[in-house]
Amino acid sequence: MPAFSDGEVILVTGATRGVGEAVARRCAKAGARVAVTGRNVERGEAVCAAIASDGGDALFVPIDVTDEAVVARAFDQCLQHWGRLDGCVANAADLSLGALDGPVTEITLDGWNRLIAADLTSVFLTAKHAIRAMLKGARGGALLTIGSLAGVRGNIGHDAYSAAKGGIVALTRSIAAYYARYDIRCNCLNLGFVDSGSDRIETILGHPGFRRQLLDFHLGAWGRADDIGGIAALLLSGEGRYINGASIPVDGGAYAASHMPRPTVAAMIPGFPPLRSTLDKD
Repeated sequence: MPAFSDGEVILVTGATRGVGEAVARRCAKAGARVAVTGRNVERGEAVCAAIASDGGDALFVPIDVTDEAVVARAFDQCLQHWGRLDGCVANAADLSLGALDGPVTEITLDGWNRLIAADLTSVFLTAKHAIRAMLKGARGGALLTIGSLAGVRGNIGHDAYSAAKGGIVALTRSIAAYYARYDIRCNCLNLGFVDSGSDRIETILGHPGFRRQLLDFHLGAWGRADDIGGIAALLLSGEGRYINGASIPVDGGAYAASHMPRPTVAAMIPGFPPLRSTLDKD
């Protein structure tokens, strides 16, 4: 297991459940002091209590990653409590907005703006204030962004989400290229399907056809939140010091296999005119 030393402090956004919680708990288990952030106070404090019961040190900090003033205040609170920041995981995203997504011809401008704000601008704001906090020390640090398989390959019918996740990959590389001079690393994990235990995931897995497709797509198994915690802790710790600017698939081999069935838009959207027949008329 990677180990943190010298009282290192890690802030994790979206850490009140799922992948974020798993990352926070793994980092704490490895010796880091952890700022658990999110919008749900009750769940956040429960995560902190669980970390404390395992002998770790955690602080809950409420945050809304789409509000810059709130994001800045969260990092200030972390600095005031521990006096330093050594790592940050930009994990938070708003999956409840999925109904606003679709093929580009079907997305409203308002839907596009809301999805980009929730899934890309939020990462920009987190990175901006995390790096500013790291720069106040003399130790450098590590930033980890959480991307998706959708950001590095075609993803049917989720064009805004794909654009946001692809933007995270590009942003990660640019951050790594510039802030290496300050001993700050930045890497991205592009996740495949992860069973985080949420109600939304349970609904997805309750559909037999989609469950079978997920198994085929991910070469027979999908991820668990705990699968992400270990690699995140590695990249944030000193053991990951020679990994910078990387875009790493964590998807059971789905990106390598790339054999997901590709339905047409017409097959996915009732009443949508077949693209070829529309072109033929032109």
